[in-house]
Amino acid sequence: MKKTKLLSITATTTLLAISLLALYASAATTSTFTLSYSGAEIPIALPAGTAFNGTISTTGTVRFWVSDPDGGQIVNLGLTDKADSFSFVATQTGNYTMNFENDLPTSIQVTFFYVTNPDVTGGNSGTPISYLLIPVVIAVVGSVLILFFGRLRRRKRGFASHGTADIDPSEDVSHFPSKSYR
Repeated sequence: MKKTKLLSITATTTLLAISLLALYASAATTSTFTLSYSGAEIPIALPAGTAFNGTISTTGTVRFWVSDPDGGQIVNLGLTDKADSFSFVATQTGNYTMNFENDLPTSIQVTFFYVTNPDVTGGNSGTPISYLLIPVVIAVVGSVLILFFGRLRRRKRGFASHGTADIDPSEDVSHFPSKSYR
């Protein structure tokens, strides 16, 4: 019985902890675009102290760099093909510009993915709150079911130990009324 109770408490605690972790989930922002012998700039407003983690994947070769609000270059990946990652921490509040450049006449597809900490997307491109509530609801329902079935199982064991299994067969039962079911 102690093992069942310990297992129930552990499972309930785990489900609730997992549901709380879902509240800290943040979605990444992804942009996909085509470059054909041109350049593209993506300005992103960041408050000072924001950690920025980005990934670029491309079907060709692209030149990539990041400029701070003053126009200074803070990240330079140079020419990149296939995929590359980068990160930085915003030193001041302002627009940080992601610069993409394709010097070749062939078109390339670029996918730009990023996550900020704290989240600066304003919830517009993040995970909808309804999706974050799903793990919480599953955890609560799972916890209630574990507790319900644990108590039900304990109750059944209690009835089994107080049933006819405790009656001594040598005991005189003639004083109990008997019913005839004909």
